[in-house]
Amino acid sequence: MTADDDDEQLFESLRSAAQHERAPSGLDERVLGHVAYRKRVDAARLPLPAPEEPSRAAPEARGVPRSAFAFALGAAAAALLALVLKSQTGMPSIAAERSRATGGESAATPPTARRAGTSPEGSTAPGQNTAAAANDVCAGRGVASGTAPLIDDFDDGDDAITSNEQRVGFWRWAREIDEPLSAPALLPVPRPGHSATNRLALHVKGGQLVDWGATVEFTFRPSCYDAAKYAGIAFQARGPGRIYVSPREVGVIPLKEGGTCESDCYNPHVKKVELGSEWASFEVRWAEVRQRGFGKAPLDPSRLNSLAFMVRAEDTPYDVWLDDVRFIPR
Repeated sequence: MTADDDDEQLFESLRSAAQHERAPSGLDERVLGHVAYRKRVDAARLPLPAPEEPSRAAPEARGVPRSAFAFALGAAAAALLALVLKSQTGMPSIAAERSRATGGESAATPPTARRAGTSPEGSTAPGQNTAAAANDVCAGRGVASGTAPLIDDFDDGDDAITSNEQRVGFWRWAREIDEPLSAPALLPVPRPGHSATNRLALHVKGGQLVDWGATVEFTFRPSCYDAAKYAGIAFQARGPGRIYVSPREVGVIPLKEGGTCESDCYNPHVKKVELGSEWASFEVRWAEVRQRGFGKAPLDPSRLNSLAFMVRAEDTPYDVWLDDVRFIPR
């Protein structure tokens, strides 16, 4: 049997799977529309880094017509997404989440190549930005007008924040067990006790962690946003347990990740929030968040890079629900 025969069998198996696993009506259009939206955002804003490994040969080079291959792959993806969405009404039981720390790397020390937001609630002071003003990442930032505070209520069912006031970003669930740049996208699930006008929320659940923990977060695209017209962040959440809310400035994010920090990064401004077993509303104002260390400057909300809801390792296992995230009007 030749390689071409193997490819033909793979193609036929994909097509067969697509024929047997039918997606709900209209789901394929939603999936393709969202993929197209993500591609437009990435092209217009900050393209994702190029893959380290060369991509596979095009379908035509393997003897499979591109249109037929794309149709079968798209249908199979839509069917798979439908099955995932149907399965999200329940969450798996809590299991151990082992740290990636090995060898000489301390379990309390984050890797140096960690992506923005995948560090602990900062252990060192952020470095100073020495880049020239002409290279300021905030030069072309989006600016909030102060009239559309909603960041995301999750009822649209996707991983993108609501596109109010030039805001673009995508939710993800980053944990210490994830390799750099591999944190998964986070999709909403049915909210317990939901109503017709408030159906979905974010839910993360996991076992014991030993390094820096886990975080629910998004990064603005471009990587700087001016939210100075607002007074802080409001949201609904339930636990049990506690989280640390962190509106993060570009000054605590490394240069290679879209920030301005060159050394001793990842010391964000945070505020601890105690959750309960029932839904409750919370507010975190800019003046209430603090960095570790003495004599630190207050948060500058005109230079936000991202927003994170962090769970420290000592607060795991964890089971956190999050909904209705918005800015606080002044």
